[in-house]
Amino acid sequence: MGKDAAAARDETTEIRASWVVAYDGSDHRIIEQGRVVYRGDRIVHVGRHWSGVADRIIDATDKLVIPGLISTHAHVGASYGDRLIVDTGRRDLLRSGFLNYEPRRAAGGPAFTAADDPDASIRFGFGSLLRHGVSTVVEMGGGLFDGGVTMLRRAGECGIRLYYAPGFNPGTYTFDDRGRLHRSTDERGAFAAMDRAAEFIARHAGAYQRRYRGILIPDEAFNCTPKVLQRTRVLADELRVGITLHVGEQVYEFEDAVRRTGRTPVGLLAEHGLLGPDVILGHCRFVGGNSQIAYPYDDDLETVARSGATVAHAPLAGGRRGGVLESFQRYLDRGINMSIGTDTYPLDIVAEMQAAALFCKVTEQRPEVASAGDIFRAATLGGARALGRDDLGRLSRGAKADIAIIDFHALRVGPVYDPIRSLVHAASGELVDTVIVDGRTVVRDGRVLAWNMDSVTQDVRRAGERIWQRFPNYHWSGGPVEAVFPRSLTLWDGLEPTRDLASEVVDATAPQVPRRGRRSGC
Repeated sequence: MGKDAAAARDETTEIRASWVVAYDGSDHRIIEQGRVVYRGDRIVHVGRHWSGVADRIIDATDKLVIPGLISTHAHVGASYGDRLIVDTGRRDLLRSGFLNYEPRRAAGGPAFTAADDPDASIRFGFGSLLRHGVSTVVEMGGGLFDGGVTMLRRAGECGIRLYYAPGFNPGTYTFDDRGRLHRSTDERGAFAAMDRAAEFIARHAGAYQRRYRGILIPDEAFNCTPKVLQRTRVLADELRVGITLHVGEQVYEFEDAVRRTGRTPVGLLAEHGLLGPDVILGHCRFVGGNSQIAYPYDDDLETVARSGATVAHAPLAGGRRGGVLESFQRYLDRGINMSIGTDTYPLDIVAEMQAAALFCKVTEQRPEVASAGDIFRAATLGGARALGRDDLGRLSRGAKADIAIIDFHALRVGPVYDPIRSLVHAASGELVDTVIVDGRTVVRDGRVLAWNMDSVTQDVRRAGERIWQRFPNYHWSGGPVEAVFPRSLTLWDGLEPTRDLASEVVDATAPQVPRRGRRSGC
């Protein structure tokens, strides 16, 4: 660290805000006309008044100051496939989303995203997360094209706090030439990928002022063999890192597990030692008692609660496929630590919070459930607990200076009685004005400082166009993307001119003379 950078880290910054979400040691509290003061990477004061001298003052009048939000489940990228499947998709895949575009042809061929610009896609993803108020993210093992190097480098460059390692998974999906889905297993390949993930974690431990930490990602419980699950647990304990994976994401997964083993997916994780306070369960939607499966026994939630594992709830992806968690409140009432993820575009955690609240209220048919306070706690304290961090997800003395400032001087917010309800039910991630991570400002005036996001957006749009154009090379049917995933409105070139309409333009100010042989005045 150079002298100038070191000096900047020693500066004291005071934020003066209309509303501050402060942490009193047990829960969040609202301070009206509050102050947040940080020096270097730590908060040194939160309160109504402060008598110290600041090197810099941030005027946050008409703004809400909150802890940096924590996404415990994200796929950092441009979500090309997810943008196709809304309103569409194969019915025989039982509302699964990714199975519509992830499997390759069994006979060989390019991946769906073969024409992607992966570096631009990663920058787009991290930029979207920061722009919408996320200061800490758990990335679900992507970036495999170069062994995770670009994923980590871009995270360090933009300043986000990252939990990550390249993922590993023994299962592979393919479509045959008739479009039938097949699944194969390569346990040996999974072990090799697991070793590479462990080496990645060890090599990069503490990178970027310790904003990077490792986590093991066996990707999908559905495809993990018992040996893979068991070895993941042993390796996590050796490395002293957490574990995250998708579980209970597919109807297929639940039915197959019960039929083959007599255990639910959650039951299998418990049997092989993969549940615990250091485990984040992505989605965990299809569990016993869910109305979409013929399995009324709800022991799964008790199992998760006893283990101390966290559920990462990312409602938009499932909601767009016609399904919801049943329900956020039910899980919360069982004592499960709930957190919020950003599984799909627009990687807007505020939108995910709103969806989590609304979906639960509709599912339970009760307005009191999934309160704005509980949803907000999930996106802050719940995420921090999932990561074993008592210095994140809160604004209190000694906590990390991870801060988001939300502009409430917006028409959509209007009068503010309860700022947390206003955040969850009236705001959007677009109202995020400033994001500070580790005491470093990474978003200012709604602009991501690391990159020109307009340029990045154009890069991923060009990549998307290439992916759509080359879709016939990827898909088992060989058909164009429009045939498989129809647009909401069909493309149109407009009407062709049939005559020179300009010659028939009438001067409205000139007297009109009736043509001979034609009736007028009626």
